[in-house]
Amino acid sequence: MIAFRCFRNDDPPRLADTWRCADLGPAAVQPMTSALLEACVFSKPYFDREGLLVAVDGTRVVGFAHAGFGPNAARSALDTSVGTTMLVVVVPHEEHERIAAGLVSRCEDYLRSRGARTLLGGGGPALGGFYRGLYGGSDVPGILDTAPAMQAVFERAGYEVADRIAVLRRALGRFRPPVNRLQVAIQRATRLSVVDEPPRRSWWEAAVTSGIALRRYVLANLAGETLGTATFWDMQPLASCLGVTAAGLLDVDIEGPRRRQGLASYLVARAMHDLAQEGVAVVETHVAASNAAASSLFEKLGYEAVTHGTMFARPVRAEPA
Repeated sequence: MIAFRCFRNDDPPRLADTWRCADLGPAAVQPMTSALLEACVFSKPYFDREGLLVAVDGTRVVGFAHAGFGPNAARSALDTSVGTTMLVVVVPHEEHERIAAGLVSRCEDYLRSRGARTLLGGGGPALGGFYRGLYGGSDVPGILDTAPAMQAVFERAGYEVADRIAVLRRALGRFRPPVNRLQVAIQRATRLSVVDEPPRRSWWEAAVTSGIALRRYVLANLAGETLGTATFWDMQPLASCLGVTAAGLLDVDIEGPRRRQGLASYLVARAMHDLAQEGVAVVETHVAASNAAASSLFEKLGYEAVTHGTMFARPVRAEPA
C-alpha cells in the first residue's frame, strides 16, 4: 500500500537509491549518493523537511518530490507567494502514475500552506535553490525534454507550459573573441578583472552557491566604475558526466544605462577566451525563450541548444462568484 509522508533524517540513503533507480535522463548525476544530496539539497539554509514529500510502499521508498520557493526582490529572504515543485522522482512501479500524482498534490498543499498563490512545476533561473549540479547542468532548467515521463506528470496534473528554457553549450577549442570596431573601442575604454571566489552579493547568492567555486569577470571603465559582471562556476559534479572540463555561466549583469552597447558580448567573449586558456573545454548556460536579448547574444557567440526544459504553471482558477 502506498503511503506519503515528509522527509525524515534517515531518508538520504533511500532517496539516493530512488534517484539511481528512476529514469531521469542523461542530465542527472549518476550514481547519486547521500553526500551529493546533502551538499546540494539538505544543507541549504532554507531547506524545509515538510517540503520534501516521500512516497513509500511498505518500508521501501518508491518516490519523492521537492517543493520550494525562490528569493524576494531584494534577494534577502524567500518569497513564498510563488512556489514550485522542482522534481518528481519515482522508481519503476506498477502504480507509478498514482504515486507521482499523490506527490504533486501534496507538494501543492505544502506550497499553499506557506502562502503560495502561484504554483509552478520545475526549477528555473529564479527558482534554482536546489539540485544545481545534480540535474540539468549549469542551472536547473525546468523539466527537461530528456525526462518525458516527468513532464507527463505535470501535464496529467493539469499544468500548462509557462516558458521553455534552452540548455546552450559552446565548445571553446577554437573560440576566438569577435574582432570588430565596436569591440576594439570597448577594449580601449575598459578594463577587465577576474575575481576568484568573489564576495557573494546577497543572502540568496550566498545560499545557492555555497560549496561551489565561483569566478566573476568584472568590466569597468577607465575611471574604475563597474559596467557589468559575468559569473561562472566550476560545473561539478555534473561536468564529470560530460567527460570534459566545463564551466557554467550563471549570470551576465550589465548596468542598466549601459545595456545595448555591446558590453555583454565583449564581456562574455573575453571571459570565454580566458577560461579556454585555463583548460575549460565547454561553457554551458541556460536561456528562457522569453528572454529574446539573451538568446540573441548567445547565438552570436556560437552557442547551440543541446536540449530544452519546460517550466510549467498551474492555471489560476477563477474564484466563485
